[in-house]
Amino acid sequence: MFPIFPFSRQGKNVRTLFAIAVILLSITTWVLGQSAPDREGQKVYDGQCRRCHGPEGSGTKEGPALTPFKSTYEKVLHQVRYPECEMPSFSMSEVTDEQVAQIVAYLKTIK
Repeated sequence: MFPIFPFSRQGKNVRTLFAIAVILLSITTWVLGQSAPDREGQKVYDGQCRRCHGPEGSGTKEGPALTPFKSTYEKVLHQVRYPECEMPSFSMSEVTDEQVAQIVAYLKTIK
């Protein structure tokens, strides 16, 4: 006769491993989903903002540092369209509202 205990324990181990796998898959999906907009925002930032505001918003002689980022999407959008400084304005054909949102999301990730 086979003892029942080893099979019960094995079943518990399988359930535990399955639960761990589901949790890890959920975390991985969340992390990958969170980083996609950040990558898009970095691409737009690098193409439109980096030359004046430096890598990762660190600032240059031409533009101030943007990090640590403390602004809102609405303020950034207004500044991009109607700058109140020497910054050039950007039209919708140059940077869309969605791209501005992506830039904001990217800048918020920089510590």
